[in-house]
Amino acid sequence: MKYKNMSIENEAKKLAATYARWLRNPQDALFGKDGEGVVLQIYKKLKQAKDKNEIAEILKLDQYTMEKSTLNDMTRFISDLLNKIQQMDDQSALRFSVEVFRYFQIALATKLEDMNKGLWA
Repeated sequence: MKYKNMSIENEAKKLAATYARWLRNPQDALFGKDGEGVVLQIYKKLKQAKDKNEIAEILKLDQYTMEKSTLNDMTRFISDLLNKIQQMDDQSALRFSVEVFRYFQIALATKLEDMNKGLWA
């Protein structure tokens, strides 16, 4: 499955937005207990990754600390992401994964802001 730049970006936005909507605790996912949650940690590591094997290692959630509900929500998200990159070459998979996590951060930060304003239950 070959993606052009624009469709990689659109696909990444779609995936990120979908899971940001369902994630129950954006505060925990973004900031955790120490100011840097699982989403930020994964994003930093993905930017250094060289191939799909490294991506798969980075996305193993047992190496990160988070609340149980965040782990459950992230597990579904990661599973979907891994399925999407399965057929891509290494470079496309890297680009796609970094984009997904970039948009995921934005979507979660926006959701958190809306929650703080009382716009989300």
